[in-house]
Amino acid sequence: MSSTRIQHRIDANLKQEAEDILEEQGYKPAQAITIFYTEIKRIGGFPFLPSHVPNKKLTATLKTVNKGIGVKSYKNKKDFFDSL
Repeated sequence: MSSTRIQHRIDANLKQEAEDILEEQGYKPAQAITIFYTEIKRIGGFPFLPSHVPNKKLTATLKTVNKGIGVKSYKNKKDFFDSL
């Protein structure tokens, strides 16, 4: 299996605190990210409802999307772009 690089900005304190917890549990950050992405793929969305969401509108949207309400799927990229 080939690998690719993921690069995103994240709060330095959050990163360190999370990595400390992962280290205590015997995981490397890359392993945790791989597990997270695998669950997103398996479930078709977030594998959990985030405990901290910036605002009420986003919270409501995540709940409806997790229930499949208003979610559209497309067979391929062309069908998606044609729908726009």
